[in-house]
Formats: sequence, structure tokens, C-alpha cells
Amino acid sequence: MDLKPPISFEEQLNKLDEPFDQHYDRNNFYNKKGYDEVIDSFKRERNYYKDSLIVKHHKYKYNGKMPLWVIVELMSFSNLSKLYSSMYYSEKDIIAQNVGIGRSTLENHLHCLSVLRNKCAHAARLYNTEFYPPAKFTTEFLKKNREIRNNSLFAYVIVLLKRLPEKKSKIDFIQSLENVIDSYKDDIDMSLIGFPENYICILKNNV
Repeated sequence: MDLKPPISFEEQLNKLDEPFDQHYDRNNFYNKKGYDEVIDSFKRERNYYKDSLIVKHHKYKYNGKMPLWVIVELMSFSNLSKLYSSMYYSEKDIIAQNVGIGRSTLENHLHCLSVLRNKCAHAARLYNTEFYPPAKFTTEFLKKNREIRNNSLFAYVIVLLKRLPEKKSKIDFIQSLENVIDSYKDDIDMSLIGFPENYICILKNNV
């Protein structure tokens, strides 16, 4: 079981004085092999931003080490997903609780969004395609929406909608999606992308 032993109050106080570089210590991650892969990949990604003022600043002032919030700005979505997957349960739980879902669901949703992002970025096929991993939803949600296939494009669209941070961004996303679907409605077999007839109602119920 990948749970860290609890630390004392004194140890917690001492941690306040530690530098913000604990994400560079592989011992702070459960899946060390996965963590190593993320860091190695990020080092290559960072070369794309070598002329960035952010990268230059941390290179010369902090010997190339960056706080986690800076790394996330530069990290690919795939590596962000893998980094979360490599964490201990205790850290996963804290992050997931702030999002309002369980750790396994957040891990799944990050994976799904990474797959969707990569397919779109590389012009891969979305039409008549089964997606892996299947998207995770609550039992209550699946019972209310039995027509949804969790390995369809529509399921991944719902994941994207659920993970958007603000109500306005969700509303704008639904409107943009509706406009695109309407533009191509004569050429699309909606069943081949997993969109049920009442897809707009389903999306609006998840805002």
C-alpha cells in the first residue's frame, strides 16, 4: 500500500523551512520508475523553452531548479498526468479533494484528457474510434445516462467539461461544441462519435 507514514507536528514545522524543490526528490514519489520517466522527459521538454525568461531566471539564480508551479507551466499534459499517477495516495487525495472527486477518478480523467489532447494535436482519428482508457463516472451518473459509452468521444468530452474550472468556461465550451456539430450535422453519424440525441441536455446538466 503506497501510504506515507504520518509525520509529527514538529516535522511539519521543519518542512516549512525547506526549499520548494521537494519534487526533485524521487523518494517523495511512490512510482519511482514513472517519476524518473517524467523528469527525464521534462528535461528534454525544457530545452524547447531555453530562451524563456522563466527558464533563464531559474537556471542562473537557482541552478536550474524550478518550483513545481513553474514546472507545471512548461510540462506537457502527458507528463502532468504521469506525475500525478506517480504520487503517493496521501498527496493524490489532497489534490483530488480540492477538485471535488476521488483520486482514482482524477487520475483517470487526467489520462483521458492527455489521450484526447494528443489525438487532437497529432490529427489522429476521432471519428468511429474507441477510446482508452474508458472514462470513469459515478454509478449515479451512469444510471441516469445509460446511453453513454464510456469509451466514446462523447465520454471524453464530458470528462473535459467536468474538469473545466469555471461555469462560464463550461457554458462557452458547450456553445462552441454545439456550433461545430451544427455546421457538420449533415455529414456526421452522431452514433459513431457516441453522441446521443439529447447530448446538449446531458452536457448542460453537468455545468
